[in-house]
Amino acid sequence: MKKINQLKLMTITLLLFSNITFGQKLIDDQSTINNQIVQKLNTPTKMWVNGHWETTTDGKRMWKKGHWSFEEKSFQQKSEIFRRKMMKRQKA
Repeated sequence: MKKINQLKLMTITLLLFSNITFGQKLIDDQSTINNQIVQKLNTPTKMWVNGHWETTTDGKRMWKKGHWSFEEKSFQQKSEIFRRKMMKRQKA
């Protein structure tokens, strides 16, 4: 009888500790997801601009080569995108 009670107590203790550890893991996963979103928002957007002909004021045409264009988002744009992503995740 004593062994059965001890086994029950050990089982209950084990279940309680497993719930606490898994609950902490979920919070950690959410913070890493938030950090990944913020990291992605902080990177500049990179766009390829195709080459094209430009006409100067005297009528000559000059070829402008294609190039990469980098654009940084403002803090307000970043926060709006972050807010939208958080709202989508909470609804699902």
